[in-house]
Amino acid sequence: MVQYKPRIVISRCLNIAPVRYNGGIINDEFSKKLLDYVEYIAVCPEVDIGMPVPRPTVLLYKKGDQIRMIEPNSKKDYTDEMLKFSETFLKSLGEVDGFLLKAKSPSCGVKDTKLYQENLKGLINARSSGLFAQRAMEYYPYLPIEDEGRLNDYWIRRDFLTKIFSHARFRYLKNNYKDINDLLKFHQEHKYLLMLYDPHTLKQMGNLLANWKKYGLDETMKRYANLFHRALSKKSDINKHSNVLQHIYGHLSEKISDSEKRHLLKMLDRLRKGKLQLETLLEYIKGFIYRFNDKYLQSQIYLSPFPEELI
Repeated sequence: MVQYKPRIVISRCLNIAPVRYNGGIINDEFSKKLLDYVEYIAVCPEVDIGMPVPRPTVLLYKKGDQIRMIEPNSKKDYTDEMLKFSETFLKSLGEVDGFLLKAKSPSCGVKDTKLYQENLKGLINARSSGLFAQRAMEYYPYLPIEDEGRLNDYWIRRDFLTKIFSHARFRYLKNNYKDINDLLKFHQEHKYLLMLYDPHTLKQMGNLLANWKKYGLDETMKRYANLFHRALSKKSDINKHSNVLQHIYGHLSEKISDSEKRHLLKMLDRLRKGKLQLETLLEYIKGFIYRFNDKYLQSQIYLSPFPEELI
């Protein structure tokens, strides 16, 4: 399967440049490996608004209903500058497939940045996202936006990779399609992947494609894009994976022996109980696909949604 390069925004301090508040750089193994597989746009909102390297620590605090950014020693408030930069940067960004930002940062953290009381003396019992990250989520509500800390979780990392590569494939399709067959082929290849995230929206997509002549090709593509983004804005979990794998089992059940059926169902049960890795089960299923030369399953992006080196 062709893997188109995702276009992602990444924090500049992640293996790219020493722009941390202390003049350091973050050596993150996963982010470093990912750089070889993506086209990236590096950003450091704090440096990009003119803050020096190294620089005094800034923090987020809550003032009324607003979250603001301040340097506590000098009391200099950077909120307006950060929001203005974020608006300008995001408006000029164009099409991207996701964001990988710096954990716990007052500009880039994703749901894990400390939030202080207005007097700056104590923490609020809640976490926030950084000001830049918040604006990115507003501009691109359907895209995966994560930080390197959250990607230490296997399921979050797998979702992130699945989504950025899926958005990249769709972006390529949207910019290069010639006729309805291109869209039909894309949809067929992504059937199980879309089922994983949003079976209801998958049905709507099928109905749209069945009636594409009613809307015309370009309008159908626009409507499909909205549905595709909606589906991939959802999260997966072990039960959703089990549902997809049950459908794949149904597809294979007439070809495999009774003992193989029992073993596959046993593996599915172990997966649901957290006693078997998803990758192990997928590799077992791929063995049947090669054995029976099953073209339909061979085409399914769900089984290989991103380069295996990244998992």
